[in-house]
Amino acid sequence: MDDKLAEGLRVLGLGARTSLAEGLRAYQAEITTWNERLGLVSLKGPDDLVVKHLLDSLAPWAFLEGLGFSSLVDLGSGAGFPGIPLALAFPRVQTTLVERMERRAGFLEITLEHLHRTDVSVVQRTFEEVRDQFDVVTFRAVTPLEPKIVKKMLRLLKPGGCIAAYKGRRDTIDAELIGLGPLGSSAEVVPVKVPFLDEERHLVILRG
Repeated sequence: MDDKLAEGLRVLGLGARTSLAEGLRAYQAEITTWNERLGLVSLKGPDDLVVKHLLDSLAPWAFLEGLGFSSLVDLGSGAGFPGIPLALAFPRVQTTLVERMERRAGFLEITLEHLHRTDVSVVQRTFEEVRDQFDVVTFRAVTPLEPKIVKKMLRLLKPGGCIAAYKGRRDTIDAELIGLGPLGSSAEVVPVKVPFLDEERHLVILRG
């Protein structure tokens, strides 16, 4: 296995999870195989896939585990971040990946089959079209936290559930939360450290 991936998992406290490491290695291989053809992720350096995608997706796992959730939906999943790494880290959680683009949804289905995770659902539609409800709604895209978008996401939450948004710089987050008005008044901003990444990362928690 990639030494950086192994060390990153150890730093995150996940080094002893052999099945997780094996799953991530297989997932990494699928992305490497399909990325040039499908344009799944932008990779500018040799470690970008491991650091900026795999480890970035798993960085807040300990906080998420403390939420005690049993269902999760990843909106705009794309190549499967953070949904697939989280599904591998939380194998007992019912995970749904929502992706509107047919070719990316197809990639997700093929990848999950190769990972033997046929229990993880792929839904090819926009998140506005989703009617089910979940304990945790997450997304890692650069979508800003805007009132119209957040209101649509909140309706996907089960009672007591939360939105867990992967975000970057704190000053940008603060500006977005101000723009949310009352919706952002009780937000929790959790600092997240991604191994080998010298950039700000946060998890923004919004409760229904």
